[in-house]
Formats: sequence, structure tokens, C-alpha cells
Amino acid sequence: PGSSGESLAAALSGEGSNAQYEEMLAVVRKQVQQLRVVFESVEAKEKEREWLKQQALGELDENRLIDSLTGDPLVYKRRGRPEKPDGLLQSKPKRLRFAFDVSGSMARFNGWDRRLDRLAQTAVLIMESLSDFSAKFDYSIVGHSSISPELPLVEFGAPPPTQQERMEVIQRMYSLASGAPRGDSTLEAAEAAVRAVVEEDADDYVVCVLSDANLGSYGVNPDALGRALTGDPRVNGYMIFIAEPGAAEWLARGLPVGRGFVCEDPANIPSTMRDIFARSAMMGDDDH
Repeated sequence: PGSSGESLAAALSGEGSNAQYEEMLAVVRKQVQQLRVVFESVEAKEKEREWLKQQALGELDENRLIDSLTGDPLVYKRRGRPEKPDGLLQSKPKRLRFAFDVSGSMARFNGWDRRLDRLAQTAVLIMESLSDFSAKFDYSIVGHSSISPELPLVEFGAPPPTQQERMEVIQRMYSLASGAPRGDSTLEAAEAAVRAVVEEDADDYVVCVLSDANLGSYGVNPDALGRALTGDPRVNGYMIFIAEPGAAEWLARGLPVGRGFVCEDPANIPSTMRDIFARSAMMGDDDH
């Protein structure tokens, strides 16, 4: 990839774009396998309580009064979550919303630390890893910049099925970042993502907002981000900071515990997503 958003956008728009995509995919191919294992192992959160029959403790099951007279010990029922084989429990997909930073600073500083190139690799990693998981995950990707907190990249229910279409998502990311005026909508992107992800019923709701942490000059602080991420108790919202290590660490530490991650290397995305899903699984079980 080139040293700036503009140059790589130009390269991607030419005949070499398939080769460019393959180049990015080659960088994260190992991580794609790792992240697919993470997605494969995520269990359903839908564990509705129901009456469990033939129990040794609980309320007497009126349908087993005769059995109770004959001394059968398993004549009780109680409310609980049934034991079912993994994979058979989830009837609705989990909804995931990724909000990617395509602000002007992503292109402006790409020549310095390749932050836009790394974000593009992360997008490739996520799209490739989630292919073939449509029954388990329904995901969308938007960009956020001074132009809008919701710039469509991948719509819910319409994951890009071919390499060509995934490549077009990457092209659009570079184009958006290269053309964005100074400004920021990270906070609004978090709020919008939390609202959008719950628009349809799902097994779980997860929001990941990726940012280069270049937020100080726009008055965005961890308290405001934390309120945005936790605005709906049904949603597990997280910030992933991919650049500006000092600011990223400060922002991540200031967020509610477990809601902020610093992940400058796309190679660390699988372990970050594993942490996110592990935390999500522990939160709000009774709300689903």
C-alpha cells in the first residue's frame, strides 16, 4: 500500500486493485483464521428460562402426582435454563455494528504511522472472518468523520459476498478519509451505533467504535464516550483505539472498566474481539 490515503485510493481504483486487496489479505490471513475460531466459539446468549421437569427439588409437578405416590423422587419442576447442545440454542443472530474512523486525520497521518492502512487491514480481517457466519452474526460497518457519524460501508443483512465487493468497501474507506474536512463525530458515531444496532431483535447487541484517538482538540472525553457506549443496557459498546498511543491509553483508562481497548496492530484484533465477546457473554444474561 502507498504512504497516504490518497495514493492508495488511487491505486485501488485501478486495475491493480485485486492485487492490492490480496496484499492486504495476505497480511491478516493468519488473523482471519484466529478470528473465525473466535466467532465459531461464541455461544448463544438466548437462554430463556423454562420449566425443567423431572427434578429432585422444586415445586411439585401436578402432572406427576401419581408418580409421587409411588415414591418416584423426580416429581418436581423448577424454573431454569435448559441444557442444550451448543449451536442449537441461538434462533436469532447477534447484531454487530462496527463504526470505523474515516476522519481526515486518518488520511493526514497515514504517511506517519499507516493508521489508515491498518484500519483497512482490520476491515478486511472482519469482513473475511465473518463470511459464512450470516446465521450467527448480522453485522454492519459505517464510517464516521466530520461529514457524518454514519457513512454506510456494509449494511445489515447485506455482507459483501465477493472479494470485488469487499474491495469496494476498502476503496470507499480511503476515499472518505482522503476527502474529509477537519472535524470529528466519534461521540455521535457511538450514540448512533447504539441506536442502530437494536433496531431489530437479536440474540445480542455489540458495538465496536474504532478511532485514531485524535479527539482532544474536539473536546471529546472518556466520560462522554462512556455515557454513549452504555446508553442502552441491551447493548455492549466498546471503543478500540488504533493510533496515538498516549491519548489512546488515557481514553481507554477513563472509560468504564472493560469498555476501552488499545489495538494499534491489526494482529491483535482477534484477541481483542475474544475479550469483547467474553465480556459481552457475562453481561445482561437475564435481559435476553
